[in-house]
Amino acid sequence: MANAEKTSSGSDIDEKKRKRKLSNRESARRSRLKKQKMMEDTIHEISTLERRIKEYSERCIVAKQRLDSVELENAVLRSEKTWLSSYVGDLENMIATTTTTTSLTLTQSGCDDQNANVDGDCRRRPWQQYGCDSLQPVTSFKT
Repeated sequence: MANAEKTSSGSDIDEKKRKRKLSNRESARRSRLKKQKMMEDTIHEISTLERRIKEYSERCIVAKQRLDSVELENAVLRSEKTWLSSYVGDLENMIATTTTTTSLTLTQSGCDDQNANVDGDCRRRPWQQYGCDSLQPVTSFKT
């Protein structure tokens, strides 16, 4: 009987080994599937990130071009501002010189309030030199 017990316990051991091998195979299969799924997810994430990098690179190029354009426009406007400031300064100097010269001329010519026109300026306009104060505009012109 000891032999029979030994045989049955040997077959129990063989059955346990077989179940353990089967369990290990199933566990290995699940691990391989899990690893494969993780690899597929990683590859998908990599392709998504590469696509986003390309899109952002293109946006960056467009933004850089726009920045260059705006900087160029800004430089042109600054140049125009400098020129206009200089031009206005020159005009102000001309007005100041003309005003000073006119004041001196009027003082030397003896212009008084009686000779001054409505604006207080006694300089005669070209149409006033010949007594044409009542000139009327031409209303029709025949050809």
